[in-house]
Amino acid sequence: MKRSLLGLTILASFSCVANGALDLETLENNNTENLVWVGHLSPDTDSAASVLVAANIYGGTPAVAEAINPESKFVFDYCDIEAPAVKTDFSSHQIGLLDFNQSTQLAKSVDPSSIVAIIDHHSMGSSPISMPQIVSMDIRAWGSTATILAHNAEKLGVKLPKSVACAGLGAILSDTVVFQSSTTTEYDDVYATKLAKIAGIKDIEDFGQQMLVAKSDLSHFSAETILTMDYKNFEFAGKKVGIGVAETLMAQQLIDRKADFLKAMESYKEDQGLDYLFFSITDTKNKRANILWADKHDQKVLANAFEKDIKGDILVLDGVTSRKRQIGPAIQKAIEAL
Repeated sequence: MKRSLLGLTILASFSCVANGALDLETLENNNTENLVWVGHLSPDTDSAASVLVAANIYGGTPAVAEAINPESKFVFDYCDIEAPAVKTDFSSHQIGLLDFNQSTQLAKSVDPSSIVAIIDHHSMGSSPISMPQIVSMDIRAWGSTATILAHNAEKLGVKLPKSVACAGLGAILSDTVVFQSSTTTEYDDVYATKLAKIAGIKDIEDFGQQMLVAKSDLSHFSAETILTMDYKNFEFAGKKVGIGVAETLMAQQLIDRKADFLKAMESYKEDQGLDYLFFSITDTKNKRANILWADKHDQKVLANAFEKDIKGDILVLDGVTSRKRQIGPAIQKAIEAL
């Protein structure tokens, strides 16, 4: 269900060129020779494509902190654009962050004092990045970071190349699950249409469905790889929490591998020193989350989060598809209530 336009935008723009912050409003005020745009660890398509869009608007170099996923690879191939390079050392650069604001999702080599801008569509959670300096921030409750960037490009009169517009469209379709996610707004519809026009894509729905198919068949990946392919670390009430998601049209394919995932989760939780770990096999066809957990402590949190008497080793939640809007907040509330 799409939310209305009213009350959606939280825009905090603290541009202060004198203090080194990137000016998001006046491009000529910026020196971007040493600027790198990067998103969160375990980059999804919104994160990986948004760095390309941001670099085309503001200047700088696009990068990802880790390898891209199958859906992102499909999008970049479809759009005939080179994927952003994987970069591990950000220590000597000014940094623009995209699609996140949590310290738990920040590449280790990024010095918070080097951050000059954050453009994001997530809430300021329990472990936001602590920075000693003022930075420019553009945070809005829209369906994707790429939607925000498309709006900014239009406002600034920046004409995006066809391939970049295509990648941006892919990012919007990915994060909104082709406009079916509860996080979708009318802004996402509007700017998806505008990007599609630039990219010369006449059938947005077809592009989106091809993306869903591309991300769905994970049979050739190990359970360990799938667990962290779309994964985020959080800190709730001082506890380290991991939530992985696999969005797929072929949910049963992964559910049948439940034993493999449970084994991988137990090992990953111990190796990473996590207090809680959850993994959702999200059925995008039937709009349903199938959530797994690592041990009885995780199960208790999950039962409280969704007010369910859990029987068996998988929790099925109809109508639940969004980690950002539904799964994460429920788990956070349950942990904070302990």
